[in-house]
Amino acid sequence: VSGATEKTKFYLSGGVDDENGILAGIVKNDNYRRYSMRAKVSYKIWDWLTLSNNTSFVATNRIKPSYLSSRSEPYIDSNGIRQKGNGDSNMSIFYDLAPTDWDKNPDGTWANNAAGIAMAQLVDGGEETTQYNRLQSTFSAEMSFWEKMLTVNANFTFMKGNEDYDWFKNKYVIGYGPNDIRELGDSKAYKSTTNDYYSVLELFATFNKAFDKHYVTGILGFNQEYNRWNWYKAEREGIISTSLPSIGLSSGDQFVSEQYTDWAIRGLFFRANYTYDNRYIFEVNGRYDGTSRFPKEKRFGFFPSASAAWRVDAEPFFESFLSTVSQLKVRASYGSLGNQLVGEYGYIPAMSSQLGNYIINGKLQQVVTPPSLVSPDYTWEEVRTLNGGLDLAFLDNKLTATVDVYRRDTKGMLTLGKELPGVLGASEPKENAADMKTTGWELTVGYRDQFQLDGKPFNWGVKFMLSDNRSWITRFDNPNGSLTQYYQGQELGEIWGLQSNGFFQSEDEIKNLDQSSIIPWGALEIVNGWPKYKDLNGDKKITKGSVTVGDPGDLSVIGNSSPRFRFGFNLNAEWNGFDLSAFFQGIAKRDYYPMSYLYWGFYQQPYAGGPEHLFDFYRPTTDSDVDMAKHSQSYINAGLANQNLNARYPVLQSWLADKNLGTDIDQSMGLAIPQTNYLLNGAYLRIKNITLGYTLPSEWTRKAHLSRVRVFVSGDNIFEWSALKKYFDPEAVTDESNYGYVYPFNRQYSFGVNVTF
Repeated sequence: VSGATEKTKFYLSGGVDDENGILAGIVKNDNYRRYSMRAKVSYKIWDWLTLSNNTSFVATNRIKPSYLSSRSEPYIDSNGIRQKGNGDSNMSIFYDLAPTDWDKNPDGTWANNAAGIAMAQLVDGGEETTQYNRLQSTFSAEMSFWEKMLTVNANFTFMKGNEDYDWFKNKYVIGYGPNDIRELGDSKAYKSTTNDYYSVLELFATFNKAFDKHYVTGILGFNQEYNRWNWYKAEREGIISTSLPSIGLSSGDQFVSEQYTDWAIRGLFFRANYTYDNRYIFEVNGRYDGTSRFPKEKRFGFFPSASAAWRVDAEPFFESFLSTVSQLKVRASYGSLGNQLVGEYGYIPAMSSQLGNYIINGKLQQVVTPPSLVSPDYTWEEVRTLNGGLDLAFLDNKLTATVDVYRRDTKGMLTLGKELPGVLGASEPKENAADMKTTGWELTVGYRDQFQLDGKPFNWGVKFMLSDNRSWITRFDNPNGSLTQYYQGQELGEIWGLQSNGFFQSEDEIKNLDQSSIIPWGALEIVNGWPKYKDLNGDKKITKGSVTVGDPGDLSVIGNSSPRFRFGFNLNAEWNGFDLSAFFQGIAKRDYYPMSYLYWGFYQQPYAGGPEHLFDFYRPTTDSDVDMAKHSQSYINAGLANQNLNARYPVLQSWLADKNLGTDIDQSMGLAIPQTNYLLNGAYLRIKNITLGYTLPSEWTRKAHLSRVRVFVSGDNIFEWSALKKYFDPEAVTDESNYGYVYPFNRQYSFGVNVTF
């Protein structure tokens, strides 16, 4: 609802969202609800002063079975930044189900198999509830002087949020047989509360002046941000009553914990623009910022930038070309930005305190651990960018194009420093230890037009976007060239691995090439059908050498995981009240090496089951008649009992792809070492959205006292072309939480009505 008078404007909106989860038809507690409200009002007190407020409130409630994820706790990511925890996903319990499993026994108890146990955990194993409330409000004042030649703005925003998290896990009952019912699992109650507060203060003045062919604009301002976050939890094992699962009604060990962080930013900024005759455009910017994340003597940094543009199409000599080239603008810029997104207290040698495992006088003792190392080289990371571009338009702006080419130099990258001796017993501190160079380009091309169809205008358009970039490390103190750290000349995303060379087919081949150094477990042995690799250094051994650039053994760069040639395109059309839009996106080049057991199945975990793509494994001989009699007909029909020498995957050996030894190149063994035979193509094209709408004729809606009524049907993530799609979601395989591996991919279809009064 909105309205206005001569001096007052107001706007009020509200929304309700109620969504069931993917298990809503199976369990009762899988739901998400969101309530939101927003109110905006402005009042012109005098011609030169306007006051306004924009306030919003959001309340969400998420409830789901507790066995779907481990309890959620905040964590520190690889950059040292605190992140909101989501719990480790446990959706993978469904991937171990056999097609012959049943969930319930004839007597109604949960069955003693993967399906029965999974259902018992989901239905009877407890639930997780997350309630979050957030209030945000912005107070603004705008003052105008000298016929708005000078405008002064003051804005203050605060946000206050509160999250109550309740998680409990119950024991569950499984029927092992008639009159044999057993209680499995454990029980625990867990609660946490999070409070966060964020505020922003902005004060800035804007000056505008036009005279003759000159136009001048200037901005001078101050801003300040503050964020405070605190979290505490309590948990206790041994729930007494499943009908009242709580910490107070539990009898086991209990634990409490607390975290608190805050940070602040304060700075000055300015911008000056000058335009002459709408042809020559110049701009200068600068920021002087200070952050609490760095030591006092290194908290402030100055980050300037400048740009210039030339509108060639506005020049008198270009008039004869305007019928063909309706716009031609040349741009160039150079500037720097500061990055301070690291942990709040990374410069402080902080000690940690926790309950240890030592029992003295019958009690566990509080333990304080020594602080981690900190570096004196710890300040702003500076990103300098040189950019050149063209804006083009042809055929009276029907065809448009934008081209940008840039180089970005990151100076003083905040990363782990030089590798320290192992005898020190401490990890490297984060510091301004590296420099990086990035080169790239961006291209956008669009076309729009109109023609008459059945006497009515048909408007249509298409826009295509393509971009690419590559990054290299230009400075890092790694004298040995260790592959486990940055090294000078390294291209980001490099995948070091082995070059596949088929499988061993005879004992002689096995004897002539020693691969013992990459066997993941001592219980495994190299047999016919084991992966064979190229001996790049000719020493008749397959090794990783010293895992350095100078001595990589038989390792080499076999691919790159960085996405290349990102693209997308939009299509839209309108005719006679109908409207159609579509959006496609994708990546043209990316290499991906799988590490998840959802790809490797029994090669990584012996009881994980085997995805269908793994059925094409090496089999040296056809099974004997005696063994054939032991197999099911479906096993035989799948060809799993027949000889298979030209297989895609090696001979079956559990733990051959085990990643518990580590996934870094110096730790990985067996199939966990990236290798060319199983390097997957991560390129994809996805139809992200298609929407078809129809706006009712105005003569119909006026009769109902309505301004506009539009009905629409929409589909999201409708289809994709990708070699990865039979294994994982190609968009999500690189996320840190591995949701792209374990969560089923959703396609969403919706129908709606937009009504304007």
